[in-house]
This record gives sequence, C-alpha cells and structure tokens, in this order.
Amino acid sequence: MAVEIVDGPLAVKAASKPRYRTVRKDGKSFRVRVVSADSPSFGSEFQSAFAANVRRARAENRRLDSDD
Repeated sequence: MAVEIVDGPLAVKAASKPRYRTVRKDGKSFRVRVVSADSPSFGSEFQSAFAANVRRARAENRRLDSDD
C-alpha cells in the first residue's frame, strides 16, 4: 500500500456508476450500486451511491403520500 501526502485540496474524480441488476426471490429485478473501498475515488462513489439512495427513498415517500 502506498501512502501519498497531499498538500492542499484533493482532486475529486467523477464517480463511475457501477451497477448490477439482480433478482429477488419474488422475481422482481432491482439494481445494486457497488462501491469498492479500495478505489481511489471511493469518496465520490460513496457520495453518488448515497445520493441515489436518498433520491429513491424520497421518490418512494412522495408516491406513498400521494396515495392518501
């Protein structure tokens, strides 16, 4: 493992969007976002996955609220 000392702000790379489709036991397919802890752009990938999960949860909550 190499350690790099950086003086100043870190250069944040754009997050890649690794996604995998898989199927639940009930037969419905869904996407899984995979984040590698060893990736040099872990921070941006984690932020991207987190933001996508929040977007999905908020959209689902809006759908549930509109059903009332």
